[in-house]
Amino acid sequence: MLTGDPDDNVAQLLWRHARRHPDRPCLTDLDSPEGARTLSYGELTARVAGLAGGLRDAGIRAGDRVAVLLRNSVEFVETFLAVAAVGAVVVPFNVRLREDDFRHMLVDSGSRLLVTEAGHLDAAPTLREVPGLRVVLVDTDGGLDPLRAGPIDEPAEPPEGGLLSLMYTSGTTGAPKAVMLTHRSWRAVAATAMSVLGFASDDVVLHVAPLTHGAGFMLLPTLAAGGHNLLCGSYDAARTARLLHSAKVTGLFLVPSMIRMFLDELDEDWQIREGFRWLYYAGSPIDQSTLREATAAFDGHVVQSFAQMESPMFLTVLDSADHLRALRNPDSPVIRSAGRVLPGVELSIVDPDGTPLPPGSDGEVVARAPQMMAGYWGRAKETAATLADGWLHTGDIGHLDEDGYLHVVDRLKDMIVTGGSNVYAREVEEVLLTISRIGDAAVIGTPDRIWGEAVTAVLVPDGRPPADDQIIEACRRKLPGYRIPKRIIWVAELPRNAYGKILKRELRERYSTPGR
Repeated sequence: MLTGDPDDNVAQLLWRHARRHPDRPCLTDLDSPEGARTLSYGELTARVAGLAGGLRDAGIRAGDRVAVLLRNSVEFVETFLAVAAVGAVVVPFNVRLREDDFRHMLVDSGSRLLVTEAGHLDAAPTLREVPGLRVVLVDTDGGLDPLRAGPIDEPAEPPEGGLLSLMYTSGTTGAPKAVMLTHRSWRAVAATAMSVLGFASDDVVLHVAPLTHGAGFMLLPTLAAGGHNLLCGSYDAARTARLLHSAKVTGLFLVPSMIRMFLDELDEDWQIREGFRWLYYAGSPIDQSTLREATAAFDGHVVQSFAQMESPMFLTVLDSADHLRALRNPDSPVIRSAGRVLPGVELSIVDPDGTPLPPGSDGEVVARAPQMMAGYWGRAKETAATLADGWLHTGDIGHLDEDGYLHVVDRLKDMIVTGGSNVYAREVEEVLLTISRIGDAAVIGTPDRIWGEAVTAVLVPDGRPPADDQIIEACRRKLPGYRIPKRIIWVAELPRNAYGKILKRELRERYSTPGR
């Protein structure tokens, strides 16, 4: 159970266990350049306190933004916690984005400091030119050590409003927008995770998904429980299968595409280790056969949740009992649901006027939860629309069944979730329409065994259509890899309604079967 004031600085979770159990292992970087590197709670707290002191001496004050462009590593965790400890704001970057995305986020957030690696800066050299920005490279010139100074004694009070992080998501016009999450939001996610997943002091939690995304929300509950975090710089399915045994892992977060890769790597005689407690997944749709295979492979220790970054990780949960029920009865509607609403969460299905709908009726999913965002950074109009009447308007269409299970059936927002990452169709369409001999374009998500949804371009040629590989190459010059279409379909015309709007739901239904 998470104790303390819900508005306390989240870094207090580290300090608390350093006082109680200074020698307990806290963090192991399995991919550190010098080999696997373990820090105890006492050691990590001392390093974070020194780095926080250095940030303070460098002029970083409460509310200042510090951007972090790093893979999973000791340096990422130290920076995150040190920024939190001085009351500043962490701005974690998805390493898969492009230079123009990073530059936009640095300027939009007004970040004063960027902590990154030389390789990222080599690929995005103009980041050095952002006015007022200091760049610190963790893999050269002593890494973070030149920033360290006299340590702080205790984490500072959070800034006014309690802001802890700006989490950038794709914007509908292509420009990423920042979700403002407070210390209270992060602590609420940690408390829910501890309740749902049963965190304990002997937990060994393996982080193979990026800490900049959903996996990062599993760091704090592990610290709160006094558990041990294992970090991998990147995901390797076969290695993960080995680590679950050799490192005596008790908990693991994956997105569905990673689960599919993991299952495809398993030997026939592989079995989950006794003592493993949970595989938790979220972030994108999951293929039903993958869900059943994962439930069998992990002996039922599987939990799914539904939410979005605006209210992270937990609105509904499909627990291990639900997964086992779906395994026993493949025809059960539970397997197609997103689970039941959690205690402390209010969730409703509403019509376009905001009127609640009865069970079985489709409408927009709206919710209120303790972890809900404070708003979008610098976007008052979008904040007001998304948080209208105090409810988070998710943009998802769904219904609640008679047993209280949520079924998500469509989206109001034109967004694709592929491999746990959001892709707004409009930005891909805008790139496609700049390519010669493409007359019209619609981008949709279609079911995919590995990625959950595949970015699919439905195109109308203008004359002789260009070759598919030409289209992919043109997209590669302007889009990150995960936003590039994985499937291209040519049609004579796109279906439209009387107002000229493309009927994407019709396209999704038409092309939901592979090969169509």
